[in-house]
Amino acid sequence: MMRRLAVPLFPAAAVALHAGLTLYFVPPAVVLGGDPIAGLDFDAHYQQTLRAVEAHRASGRTWSYDPHLLAGHPAGTVFDADNKLVEMFAVALDGLGVPPHRSFNLFVWLLHFLAPLVVFASARLFGLSGSAAVVATFLTSAIWFFDVTGRWCAFVGMFSWASASCFWLLPLGLFHRWISGRRPLLLLGVLVSLSLLHTLHPYVFFLLAPPMGIMWWRARRSLGPAELVGLAGVAVGVVAANWWWLSVAAAHRHYVIDSALFMDATPAHLLYDYLGLIKEPEVSGVIAVRTGFRFLAFGAAALGLLAWRRSRDERLLPIAVTLGLLFLAAYGGGWAAWLRQVQPYRFVLPAAYLAALVAADWLVGAARSLRAERPRGGVAGVLILLAFLLVPRLARDVIYFIPALAPRSERALPAPPPDVSGGPAFGGLGWREPFEFRHKPIPPHERLVADTVRALDDGSGRWLVEWWGLGERLAWTTGAQIVFGFRAINLVHAYSSLFHWWPDESALEPGELEAYLERYNVRWVVMSNRMPSIEGRTDLLEPIANLFSGRIYRTKVESGWIVGGGPGEVRAALDRITVRGSAGGSLVLRYHYHESLVCRPGCRVYRAPVEGSRVGFIGVENAPSDFEIVNP
Repeated sequence: MMRRLAVPLFPAAAVALHAGLTLYFVPPAVVLGGDPIAGLDFDAHYQQTLRAVEAHRASGRTWSYDPHLLAGHPAGTVFDADNKLVEMFAVALDGLGVPPHRSFNLFVWLLHFLAPLVVFASARLFGLSGSAAVVATFLTSAIWFFDVTGRWCAFVGMFSWASASCFWLLPLGLFHRWISGRRPLLLLGVLVSLSLLHTLHPYVFFLLAPPMGIMWWRARRSLGPAELVGLAGVAVGVVAANWWWLSVAAAHRHYVIDSALFMDATPAHLLYDYLGLIKEPEVSGVIAVRTGFRFLAFGAAALGLLAWRRSRDERLLPIAVTLGLLFLAAYGGGWAAWLRQVQPYRFVLPAAYLAALVAADWLVGAARSLRAERPRGGVAGVLILLAFLLVPRLARDVIYFIPALAPRSERALPAPPPDVSGGPAFGGLGWREPFEFRHKPIPPHERLVADTVRALDDGSGRWLVEWWGLGERLAWTTGAQIVFGFRAINLVHAYSSLFHWWPDESALEPGELEAYLERYNVRWVVMSNRMPSIEGRTDLLEPIANLFSGRIYRTKVESGWIVGGGPGEVRAALDRITVRGSAGGSLVLRYHYHESLVCRPGCRVYRAPVEGSRVGFIGVENAPSDFEIVNP
């Protein structure tokens, strides 16, 4: 009777635990509130989603020329390749009257809730027993919520990668089952899941190509013409399903710049991760390194692969090779310049989830062997001792992310000071109290900055925002034109920001700040971090507001939207720049040029080279006094 009850009970318990933790870390009050989930990457991804919805409403496409950010840039082309599925989701629900912020929040929730179901189904497709599938689901949840990379990605807004790192197991499992049985319905499942996953995050291609390639190669002699046509149809179908954004990204590839900025681990980081120490925050993040569940999965998976080797299991080769490649990329990618472009340390997360499947299979088998052999004496003592030593490390990982579980006398103790200078650190950022990695509503003092910007902005110039997270926040909360956004944006337009071009403010040459403010028509500056060499320039900046989240300055540099001055009122909206009352003839606007822009009526757009701008500005010939620049 108990055995029969356990069949549905344990999977339900695994799903319920994951759902409960989701509701803790992503509370309903935030998801169902009046704002999108915000903070760090979330602000950038919501800003991208909002622009996609607005562009689709106006033109039926999801990319646009956006003059509100980075002095005008092609939004929805390259940098949001990991945001396409949520944009498509928001566009679809927008047609049903659901506001974009609600769609965005529900999408994040949906990814969380799907994770245990996807892992359980994937484990069963790979031939794991029901018990092993449940263990894999529990272990996956532990990595999702209590591993430093899993939690950091989900918390800061890398939700597409956090979920893609787990969900890629589903098409892999479907393909494995299809290779074994050749049922057409399974191949259809591969097509659908691959199409959606490549829309969720394009890097899943790198995850799936090696194991699927190995499986296909081993079975190639037994594949009939119909099956080969089916495989070709899957490849073509996945590309076709994603062509709507792939073609746009390819057309804008000439704007892509170096993105090898972080997450470039080397083999030394493996030791630090294993010991739970921070080596470089740019690689593993700025929070404490909690990797107990990750290495439990890796260790048990290594033993599982050895067991598969002894039994000549057909799953060994594709899984072992894939794990090896992911491990090599994660902990050796920092040595390869070409691999650094994709922030290779990120691949430790899909490696951990794949290892969880193999680990679960071995753990269940080992538990059955122990129960059958009933070890006694020294063997039993060693096993009890190992468990005794393991439990505190895993418990510490859980408590770090849910500090309410800590003994009450420890909760109020201040965190140890951070050590991010290059030496090993035993903690992350030194918060004065235990930090909860839960999403919360936007606090009032952060809303005050946006309210102030809206009140001050008159459309006469741009806002230079020093902190990129605040820049993205202001981009979607205000109608102001912001110079700066996500610091790691891989478009050349990012160099329109002073703080991208000169990340070290002390590197500014005499006259550079004034020239920059004039070049990009910067009328206001918002500072969060202290930079005396900039804020001390009272000849250029006038303080007008000192807020909790930033200090606002008005610039004293006279510029204007038209290079060289002259009359004319300029107003910008998505895909449109309108000029009224200009001198006409030949002039240059202080907005980045884009090859799709046209001038109406009867005028012509050209790329006007500008010193200090890698893109160039919009030049106009034969302009009447009133004209508009549009992205048709």
